[in-house]
Order: sequence, then structure tokens, then C-alpha cells
Amino acid sequence: MTTGLSGCIQNSQARPTLPYLQGDTFIVLGVSERVRLSVFKGELDDSSWNCTGLINVANVWSENKFIVLKLKPRVGTEDYGIGQILPDGIGGESFVVTKGVSVPAFHAHPGRVTFVGSIGIFQRDGRFGITRDPSITVDDARAYLSRAYPNLPKDIDVDYLKIVPANGGC
Repeated sequence: MTTGLSGCIQNSQARPTLPYLQGDTFIVLGVSERVRLSVFKGELDDSSWNCTGLINVANVWSENKFIVLKLKPRVGTEDYGIGQILPDGIGGESFVVTKGVSVPAFHAHPGRVTFVGSIGIFQRDGRFGITRDPSITVDDARAYLSRAYPNLPKDIDVDYLKIVPANGGC
């Protein structure tokens, strides 16, 4: 489901009951809190992440500590990054990517279901940030997908997200 929402793209998680075609590409992201986040296209060079999309490709929220999202493949220097997080949902405070801020960036491998790891949100000096959260593991993701997404392939790749400084905002 995709509908316009205040200039953003609104996507819900991939639905567990929909049939999936061989070759579909999914990422699985662990998120310890129920937050809303926006995913943007980007490119990773040797030292930073560059947002290449003016509009987010997904605006989603975690359910049962996971986001399962169908995306177009992006590998090599092309990837995705989390460019905005609303810890309390729409209307609350936000984490927005700006130059020098750490961004979780990840690939979406063609035709695969990929666990990209887990993130946590923290607040320091009145500003939000993102960190890796090792408390949600690939085994947790496998168990969740087996229970909640029985139609997805059982073989899950692992390609952990990288947290890198942004070269600018989205």
C-alpha cells in the first residue's frame, strides 16, 4: 500500500498474507522501540553516506520489534539510509540527517531476504541519535519471519548495516 502523506511516501510493512514472487527483495530491520522512520536512497563512498533521493522511498514503523520492507535492489555503492526517525510518531520530536550526523546505511540484495541488523535510539544533549542494538539478533529475525511471514523464503542473508557520517541531509 502506498499513499501520499504530506509530501512523504507512506508504506506499511510488507503484509504477511500477500503472495511473494521469486526474485522479490526484502530487508528485515530490528528496532527495539516502536518508532516511525523514513528510508532514503543513497550512495556510500569511502568516508560518508550521500542521500540521493529528494523523497523517501518508505515511511514505516516497527511492529513486534521488526520492520519487514520490500525494496528495489541496491548494492555496491548504492544503498539505503535511515534519514529520519520520529521516536514518538508524527508531531513529536525527530532525528533528521544533516551533514556529519551518523546514518545507518544498508543494502537490499536482489531476490533475497536480508537481515540488516538492529538499531536503537538514544538522546543526548537534547538531540536524538542512532546506534546499533545487538539485543535483536538474526536468530530473533528468523523466528519472527517464520512466525509472522510464513510465505517468505526461509533462507535469510545477513548484511549488517553500516553507521557512517552523512555528507548532507535528505
